[in-house]
Amino acid sequence: MDTSAIYHINEHVYAYPVGKDRLCVRLRTKRNDLDKVIVHYKNIYAHQEIARQLPMERILFDAHHDYYEATLQVAEKRFKYYFELHRGRERKFYTADGFLEEIRHFNAFFYPYINTDDLLDVPTWLQGEIVYQVFVDRFYRGKHAITSDSGQDWHIRPDRNTMYGGDLYGVIKKLDHLQRIGVKAIYLNPIFSSPSYHKYDIDDYETIEDAFGGEEALKALVASAHERGMKVILDGVFNHCSNKHPWFQDVVTRGSHSPYADWFIIDAFPINEREPNYDSFGGVVPSMPKFNSTHPEVIEALTDIAARLTKRFNIDGWRLDVADEVSHTFWKVFRKKIKAVRTDIVIIGEIWNHASRWLQGDEMDSVTNYKFREWAMRFAKAEIGASTFWEKTQANLALYKRPLYPYLINLIGSHDTARSRTVLGDDTAHMLLMAMMLTFEGVPLIYYGDEVGMDGEEDPDNRRAMRWDLVDTQLAHDIARLATYRSQSEALKHGHTTPILLDEEVIAFERSIDNTSVQVIINFSTRNIVHDAKKVVDVHVSDGAETSGSTVTIPAKSYAVVG
Repeated sequence: MDTSAIYHINEHVYAYPVGKDRLCVRLRTKRNDLDKVIVHYKNIYAHQEIARQLPMERILFDAHHDYYEATLQVAEKRFKYYFELHRGRERKFYTADGFLEEIRHFNAFFYPYINTDDLLDVPTWLQGEIVYQVFVDRFYRGKHAITSDSGQDWHIRPDRNTMYGGDLYGVIKKLDHLQRIGVKAIYLNPIFSSPSYHKYDIDDYETIEDAFGGEEALKALVASAHERGMKVILDGVFNHCSNKHPWFQDVVTRGSHSPYADWFIIDAFPINEREPNYDSFGGVVPSMPKFNSTHPEVIEALTDIAARLTKRFNIDGWRLDVADEVSHTFWKVFRKKIKAVRTDIVIIGEIWNHASRWLQGDEMDSVTNYKFREWAMRFAKAEIGASTFWEKTQANLALYKRPLYPYLINLIGSHDTARSRTVLGDDTAHMLLMAMMLTFEGVPLIYYGDEVGMDGEEDPDNRRAMRWDLVDTQLAHDIARLATYRSQSEALKHGHTTPILLDEEVIAFERSIDNTSVQVIINFSTRNIVHDAKKVVDVHVSDGAETSGSTVTIPAKSYAVVG
């Protein structure tokens, strides 16, 4: 038994409450090292009581470790526990004081008490549902379409300046399309007043962009979406603003005497915009000066605005731009104010790397899972095999509490990445990658146009106008069919994931919840894959897949979902 690999602490992802008297505990061990793990537990103050025992389940693995979990229930909400480890005839006890033969009261791990504010409270409506990202200017021209002589031709490739004329009324006109592919929530890129087409440089946080239809259009969209049971999520840009914003312009004019002088990160006065002496978005975009998000007045002003907008427009969520550069204090205040307006509002942070610091229950509800994109894309490009894909994606999941897995925002494309269809080079590979996202545990985020196989290189080419002429193609129909299937499948929306290692060129896994399960087999290879699914009740397959009894044959470059 490799004791050096065994790890547990009584906090974070290793010990967290999942109910008023239930505690989930996790233990890390060496990969494939142990035969059995048992957790012994009882109330901290039950000194004479014999500890209860519970076998632990291996829930994850990565290249080097296994992760075991068990949920303990103690009515008194006070837990002490230790672990019993088995490998062959070898048995060891792991405690807060390391490995011991004799265990006394203070040797056990303690979780002193479950307070109600320790519990995660994520809006259940988001769990496993499909989110669709709309870049408003590039989606569809509605009531407020600009004239052809003042705007870009819809089919010309974009530059970094031109407006195409899409608006919020155009989104309303295309709600049927979104509903057909099972979309639960529409995430809008920024729609507030801004001098740019992308609107990530806001000059007025309380004015909806006139070119998008203004306040009237947003209210109409929210109402129309809600009538269909769909949600609306806005993009919140609170890390930085436009250099045209009145607060920053006051600093430009009045220097250190401005009441907003400390609201930004400024090295010296006066402000020099040609050779910037202030921080900005990424430190490289002077037209987007960065807020000092630790300043109490900045926190109060921006979070008050967000709360007012939430109430005024009855929105259902915020996606927060560059969330990992904004102070934790800011987000904690933000959450309290937003949740005071609507308890079921969802808060999603744009974070590209490990994000567990923001998911402790007092800041974000979920984050963008770019780690999924990285390893799914590398698998689709044949840079790694299935074993590595699972090791990497499960290592990422090991950073988070298990109840959050169905809420992580999985994506293969966004306004910040080259499009999958272009990266992979053909429709079939793009379809299979979309199938991975649409069947994986978490929240699939469809970037507008990916459901029809649009092309696009890096920014700004990945922000082309929507190709509505592709909606009736075979690729679009195949993706829509699978997206709709997911939206109606409890197992795909809510089920836990168990990897199935069939072949290094095949991603296969089971999704199960209660007594319902499906198996997903996505065959990227050039060979037929034959899989014994044990039981076949319902089959959703791409063209060419066949079933015979419990056996499923998945042709090269195709997939099957077997229930």
